[in-house]
Amino acid sequence: MTIRTATAAALALLMTAGLASAQDKGVTDTEIVVGGTMPFAGPAGLLGYASVLGHKLSAAAINEQGGINGRKVRVALEDDKYVPAQSVQGLQKLIDTENIFAFIPLAGGSHMFAMLPIIDEQGIPTLNAAVTTEGHYVPPHPTVFGIGMTYQEGAYELVSFMSKKHPGAKWAIIVQDDESGIPREVGYTKALKEAGLTSVSMQRFKRGQVDFSSELQRVKASGATALLLGGLPADNATMIKEAKKLGLDIPMGTLWIEHIPPMIDLAGPAGDGLYVYDFVPSLTDPSLAPFMALAQKHLTKEELARINRYTLLTFISYRMLADAAQSCGKNLTRKCVVAYWEKLNNYNTGLMPPISFPNGERLSRVSGNVLKIDYAAKKFVPAQ
Repeated sequence: MTIRTATAAALALLMTAGLASAQDKGVTDTEIVVGGTMPFAGPAGLLGYASVLGHKLSAAAINEQGGINGRKVRVALEDDKYVPAQSVQGLQKLIDTENIFAFIPLAGGSHMFAMLPIIDEQGIPTLNAAVTTEGHYVPPHPTVFGIGMTYQEGAYELVSFMSKKHPGAKWAIIVQDDESGIPREVGYTKALKEAGLTSVSMQRFKRGQVDFSSELQRVKASGATALLLGGLPADNATMIKEAKKLGLDIPMGTLWIEHIPPMIDLAGPAGDGLYVYDFVPSLTDPSLAPFMALAQKHLTKEELARINRYTLLTFISYRMLADAAQSCGKNLTRKCVVAYWEKLNNYNTGLMPPISFPNGERLSRVSGNVLKIDYAAKKFVPAQ
C-alpha cells in the first residue's frame, strides 16, 4: 500500500469512527432501542400492561413502514411490579444490558421520583406515558417530558364542572396519601373556594388498603352530597360499591386513571354516572378510528381486550419520538431528540389535543373533557 492510499484509508476510518461516535447509546446503523418499566400484573397492571401493548403496537407500526431513517425499533421492557425500588432496578438493567436510547415508562409518582436521578445522570430522553405529577417536571429535568396535565389541574376542572351540575353540593374527598392523591386536594380546594362551596370531609388512605367502609361511613355522617375519589381503579370501584351499600347515592367523580374499560365492570351498576375527567378521548370516539384500526392489525384479539388510554398515550409518545428521530436524520443523538421536543408548539397527533412545551416547560398543557360511565351501554360517554 502506498503512503497516499494508506493516508486515504486512515482518513476514511477516522470519518467512519467519527460518525459512529456521534451517535448515542442505543443507536446503531440498523436499530434504535427503546426501553420501559411498568407493572405487568396486579391492580396497577390494568394500566401497565396496556402500556406494554402500546410499545408492541408502536414498534410494529413504525417497523412496518421501514423504521426511522432505515433503523428498526427494538423494544426492551421490565416489570417493576409497582414497586419503586424495582423501577430503579429495571431502569438500571435497561441501561446496562439493553443499552437503551430512549425511555417510555408507565411510572407512578414515587416510581418516577426514584428513577429521576439516573435519568438525569444518563441524559436519557424520557416520556412518561402515565403520571402527570407536577414534581416530575417542576423544576424541569432536562430530558424528561410529560403529556397531559397535573392531578391538581384535573381535580380543579372536574370539581368546577360538577359544582355547576350540582349547585349547592356539600363536598367530600378521599385520596391516596401520596404524590398522586395529595395534589388532587389542592385542585379540589381551589375549585370549592371559587364556587363558594364547603368541604365537609377530607380523608386520605394508604396504598394497598382494601377496606374503605370506615371512610365511606364518615362521608355519610358528614352530610356530603358530592364526592371526589383519588385512588387506583380497584380502590375507587370498592369505594363506589361501599357507598351504594350504605345508601349513599350521591354524584361522584374521579380523574383519568379510571378512564379504562375494566373500570366499568369493576364498579358495576353502582358506577353508572361516575364522572371522569380526561385529556384523551374514549377509545370509542370516532377520532380514534385510525388508531383502533392499527391496533386491530397488530394486536391479537386477547390483547385488544386489554388496551386502554395508556396504550394510546404510549403510542403518542412513540410518535413524538419517531418524529424527533426522523428530523435528526442519520446522525441521531439524544441531544437532538430533546431539542426537537423542546420546540414543539401545537404538535398535532390527531389523537388528542395539540401538545406544546412553551418557555422551557416539560409538561404539556392540554385541555380535557368530562366523561361519565354509561353502564347499560358499557362505555364512557360525554357528560352533558
